[in-house]
Parts: sequence; C-alpha cells; structure tokens
Amino acid sequence: MTVVHGMYFEQASPSGGGIVVLAGEPDAGHTAAWCARVSALRADGHRAILCDVRALSGCASAVVQALARIALTARRSGCRCVLVGADDRLLILLDLAGLSAVFDTAAPDCGG
Repeated sequence: MTVVHGMYFEQASPSGGGIVVLAGEPDAGHTAAWCARVSALRADGHRAILCDVRALSGCASAVVQALARIALTARRSGCRCVLVGADDRLLILLDLAGLSAVFDTAAPDCGG
C-alpha cells in the first residue's frame, strides 16, 4: 500500500479493476495525485478503476470538482470509473451537478 498526501492506493481488486482510495478532504494536490494514479492504473492495463470514496470528506463543491476531474481523466484514458461506497448524499450531489451518469456505482465490499 502506498500513502500520498492522505490518500492510500491499492493496486488491484479481486475482480481485476484498479483501485484508488481517497481519504480526507480533496484539494488541488490530492486531486492531481489521484488523477495521476488513475492514469497509471490504466497504463498498467486496467479498464475499470474502482474509486473508493468511503473516507472522502470536506466541502461538497471540492468533492464534486475532484470526482469530475477523476472521471475526465479516466474517460480520456479509455477506462470507466466505478464509485465504491458512495452514500446517498454524494449520489445526490453528483446528480445535482449533472455527473450521476458519468459514474457506475458498486457496493462498498466490491474490491475490498
């Protein structure tokens, strides 16, 4: 496991998707590191990136902005993003921001 700016990353889930776990409050540095990790996992051959958001906290706008950048990075590199552990509040925020169709969702125990 690697720790970077309050985030920790795991290489792969049992289902073969790459996993990125975000913990804490996203800021520009955290978001850039997360995007870089998504790109690296895609370069390693992962076609699906499991984004575990259970430990994500902070301002709603910062969370939505970070997830939008992650989704764009994944899409540009040709893979899909699956949110793992998203609660109802986060799903509502993504819906209000027009981003709910950008992500698939998975049960919290997926990849875990």
